[in-house]
Amino acid sequence: MSEISVVAPLRVIDHDVAGPVRPDDLAKLSAPLTSMLTSELDEAQRYLGVTTDELLIAALSRAVARTIGNGDAYVDDGRGRPIALTCSSSRGTDATEVLLSVRRALAAVHHRSVDGAWPGADVFFSRIDSGSESTFGDLPPADMLSERGYALAVGVYRTGDLLHMDWWYDSRRLDQGTVAELTEQFPLALIELTSEASPPSRRDAPLAMI
Repeated sequence: MSEISVVAPLRVIDHDVAGPVRPDDLAKLSAPLTSMLTSELDEAQRYLGVTTDELLIAALSRAVARTIGNGDAYVDDGRGRPIALTCSSSRGTDATEVLLSVRRALAAVHHRSVDGAWPGADVFFSRIDSGSESTFGDLPPADMLSERGYALAVGVYRTGDLLHMDWWYDSRRLDQGTVAELTEQFPLALIELTSEASPPSRRDAPLAMI
């Protein structure tokens, strides 16, 4: 079973700064996937029997491991509920186990009582079905970071045949170089997962549809 870790979490920040983000502190890096990688993502989703979110969050976990380090990082699943995302490099965990870890974490958070105590998350992940990069749900990026305290908000959306990713971040807590490294490591991690993973056994956990 995957549980919220009692071990000190891996913080996805460079600097611990108090206070809400101001408009001048907000920054963004846009990193669309290539058409080839977008197609590979779609094909892998069908072959592996996993959701798009499972693949993208799994790639995010490996990108965080390569950029920040190994450990359990709290990531908001897009509905205000943090999951304990195990971040491990390819030498620490194989591709199939990464997908299983994400599936278990998503399944655990969906079965957890909403009355329970929730730890804070540094990262917000949202797949935006509307195709608009301007908002996360009903909130613009500045409000998402300032009102909810995230250091990084990753918005994923499609435009035509391409999958786009916008990485909004609080520049006081995350350096531009760190976010740039995350955007560079993400597609590499996705390629590894789609090419190396085997279909996870459905006996391990139910599909986590979000």
